[in-house]
Amino acid sequence: MRVKRVDSEVGSFLEVELGDGEEAVVVSDVHLGLRLRNRELSKHGEFADFLSSYCSDEKVKLVVLLGDIFEFWNARVGDIVRNAYYPVKALAKVDKDVVYVAGNHDRLVASLRLESSRGRGDLYIVPDFFVLKVNGKKFLLLHGHQLDTLFLRVKSLWKVQSYIYILSESFLSLPGPLEWFFAGLATLILLLIIGALGVSTLTGEILLVLAAFFLLSPLAILSWRKLQDKIWYGIVEGIGVKLLKSRLRGKSLSHIAVSKPLRAIVNVLESVPEVGRVDGVILGHTHVPELLLENSRLLANTGSWVENGENDYCTFVRVSSRAVTLGKWEGNGVRVLGSIDFSDK
Repeated sequence: MRVKRVDSEVGSFLEVELGDGEEAVVVSDVHLGLRLRNRELSKHGEFADFLSSYCSDEKVKLVVLLGDIFEFWNARVGDIVRNAYYPVKALAKVDKDVVYVAGNHDRLVASLRLESSRGRGDLYIVPDFFVLKVNGKKFLLLHGHQLDTLFLRVKSLWKVQSYIYILSESFLSLPGPLEWFFAGLATLILLLIIGALGVSTLTGEILLVLAAFFLLSPLAILSWRKLQDKIWYGIVEGIGVKLLKSRLRGKSLSHIAVSKPLRAIVNVLESVPEVGRVDGVILGHTHVPELLLENSRLLANTGSWVENGENDYCTFVRVSSRAVTLGKWEGNGVRVLGSIDFSDK
């Protein structure tokens, strides 16, 4: 297996090329630490068993973590650490090369640079995508939120959630209810400032607005984290999926294959001499495991490791020199959900 950085007109990107007989396993959307109404949704135990058993196969040389592995939007740090302990331990033990592509829920890892020259068991973290070359074919691997119209409409504003998470966890790490005490104290100080100062100049008004922003932030952030499960994940997101027909979550590959965002990304990459034709796209994000061959281009969705009542979970994609296979981990083995042979295409 060869790993290199490619400098091109669209920027630098990672390229991984598998050798003869070498294979890759791709997983996404584990959401370690995710809970809803005190119920664990992430299948972290099954994920650890999968890594230690299935990924120990000698043919598997590369494990791809295709985003949203950790739930850095609303999970408590303690829950994330507990959920991640055995999967991380299993991944270290199998000693495979790992490429981690940041998703929207684990965007915090995007800026990390953890590459070494040890030659085996290396970890490569990329913020957006990388190119996988197998038997002369080139695959684009990305999490998939880049194709979601909801994220495209708000541009980079969705990244604010990561910073809210960091700040709220800092407050919540205080002993007892001190975080609410300090949030209330900051709000009280703001009220005293407003009552004591008579602002009559533009400079004074600007300073007052800045003070209001900083002093109200703790209360606003803590309130958001407190109500996030009930309001956002319980009500707003469900309504949003119905109202925003362009939202990618839950959509099939037949919808994604003809979407403008995907065509735009593929067209840009194919215009780069260092890339050329893109023979396939592998993504996650939607939590819908699926394979599709559309206009001689293979599309694969890894699914998720989050319990849900609509789609299979504990799913993954395996890439060999001949085929892309979609599988489901069932504890004592794998059930093949589909396979597309691309060796002669």
